[in-house]
Amino acid sequence: MSIPPQKTALPRRIDARKLVQREQHLDGVIPRDALPRLVSSTESVVDDVAVTLDFARDLQRNQVATGHVELQVELTCQRCLQPVREQIEADIAWGFVWSEEQGKNLPRSLDPVIQEGDELDLYQVLEDEILLNLPMVAYHQEECVPRDEFRSGEKAQEAVGQQENPFKVLEQLKGSSNKS
Repeated sequence: MSIPPQKTALPRRIDARKLVQREQHLDGVIPRDALPRLVSSTESVVDDVAVTLDFARDLQRNQVATGHVELQVELTCQRCLQPVREQIEADIAWGFVWSEEQGKNLPRSLDPVIQEGDELDLYQVLEDEILLNLPMVAYHQEECVPRDEFRSGEKAQEAVGQQENPFKVLEQLKGSSNKS
């Protein structure tokens, strides 16, 4: 049994133009501590984020990066309010641009990534991608709260019948003012 090699950390700042010109392939990890918005949006990030990116030009000569990102996070189950582990995977299809106007001209299949200046903060762009791929509602696949706690039929109707009419006091006051 062999141990898989450790992946190296990806650089935080990149020049997308140079990586596209060289048709570079990046395969590595981003330390979970380097993604503060993700850490604050989850219960915890289980391990470092695994990322693969391929930089190239597409058939329309757009500068693009395609790849994949994987990680495990713990979120709060919306049924029982206990942590639930979720596997997050996302395919990446970015088109690098240097203005919003250029971004509007990209094909719909590419997400525009604006590189301002000479470098791009790769961690921030990947963190945005991960946050967009978090589930809207997290819950355990198995039943974590008994079904009978979700009922709202007979007991709710009985409680409504037993409640006293809040206007009964006003009715009594109205009746006493008519007698005077």
